[in-house]
Amino acid sequence: MRTVPASIALALLFFTTGASAQVPRVLGTWELDLQASDLPKGFPVASETRSYDLRNDGYLVNIVIRKAPNGHPYFIEVVSKSDGKDYPQYQWDTLAEFQISGTKMPVTYSETVLNEYSVNVIAKFNGRVGTKGVRRVSPDGKTMKIEVVNIDQNGKETPLSLVFNRVGPPGEK
Repeated sequence: MRTVPASIALALLFFTTGASAQVPRVLGTWELDLQASDLPKGFPVASETRSYDLRNDGYLVNIVIRKAPNGHPYFIEVVSKSDGKDYPQYQWDTLAEFQISGTKMPVTYSETVLNEYSVNVIAKFNGRVGTKGVRRVSPDGKTMKIEVVNIDQNGKETPLSLVFNRVGPPGEK
């Protein structure tokens, strides 16, 4: 299993479920634009696709498919509302531990609406804030930007900025 800082760094990019105020703005499929993003050197991502789908009960399902520079695929799934509560984040490595031993998910995600375009996001690892920031969808609905800081166990903050372009309309699977 990854070390805690690596898990948090990877997690921060995955917990971007939708907010009721952003729905339907965030719904659809998004591709990471690596050239427009600002990531720390050596950040483990070669590509990333995100989808956001709204369930009838108001929960937003966010699925992230990422490819590491070595070609290894990763996935994340978060189902949440924008109510500020912590929701478990299922990802490839922690889900395997859960399936094998019943281990509780160490990564949680929460978000709170700022306005119709933006939400505050917080990711925790074993209850400790590991990432915090804002996800914004542009007024024209073509771009999504996630600006967060990763906070290591010593309190050092590392900023990250991910830019995504919409590639699929809401409801398209």
